[in-house]
Amino acid sequence: MRTALAPLGAVLAAALAFPSPALAQAPLTVSIESPTPGVADVHGNVASLEAVVSDPTLRTATLTIHGASYSVPIEHGRISQQLVVATGVNRVGITVQRGDEVARDAVTWFVRGETTELLVLATWEATGEIIDLWVREPGGETCKWDHRSTERGGRLLDFSTSAIGLGSQGFVAPEVEAGTYRIKVHYWGGFGDEDQHWSGDYEQLIGELDAAELALTNAVGALRVMRMRERDRVAARLDRWALPGAPQTAVHVEAILFPGTPHERRWRFDRRVDRTGHLATLGEIEIDEALIRAARAGRE
Repeated sequence: MRTALAPLGAVLAAALAFPSPALAQAPLTVSIESPTPGVADVHGNVASLEAVVSDPTLRTATLTIHGASYSVPIEHGRISQQLVVATGVNRVGITVQRGDEVARDAVTWFVRGETTELLVLATWEATGEIIDLWVREPGGETCKWDHRSTERGGRLLDFSTSAIGLGSQGFVAPEVEAGTYRIKVHYWGGFGDEDQHWSGDYEQLIGELDAAELALTNAVGALRVMRMRERDRVAARLDRWALPGAPQTAVHVEAILFPGTPHERRWRFDRRVDRTGHLATLGEIEIDEALIRAARAGRE
């Protein structure tokens, strides 16, 4: 007795309609392993994020914290990053995408630690260029890559553990002072063959610019006008030295005053930078004494 065979076309159609488990692509998932929900003691405003992605072929994910989103690398199916956190409720989210498929995970947790009155996050899509966040405090001191702590307690923190400035950065201040905080970014280098302009002239100009900014701090009247012209001359020389040619990079800065409190204030600044050596001012934050007193009174 012979059994009739199904037509070949019908067999192929059935195979495509019901692929074998070995050929089917597993659903895309992302899972945050740490931090975990609950209460955590954090020292230095830095927490570690560890997450696992089901598809090890993916290379980037989007991390969201404090209302700022930025790209982070995925290496062999894992995400490892440093988070800048503030005392109180913090929420971090991770989003990964594969074609039209999107997976998300998020964690909310409460941080016990140092009080943070000002948090500045500078984020960009890092593709190998190095960019540094500079924050000039009202007293004239600038927190930056080679001066990472100020007398008033301001600190510069890196999100990436690979290199200073390679990836997003944050500035935290446990206590603010009344006056103007100036936020800048320094495009250190694009690292293309056509964009290598390292020289003693560059180092000298950066030093002169620092000295001109410091001299301007306490200058008044005619002396201040003279110091401003001096600063502008140095900045113009630095611009002439910095030839175009680096990758254009969009930098986003989120500044949060008294985060997580009824007195919270936010500023957002955006700037595209594209020249090695370019020191660009993104914006300024004005903080008045009355707001500081009200916010601190609310914590008591």
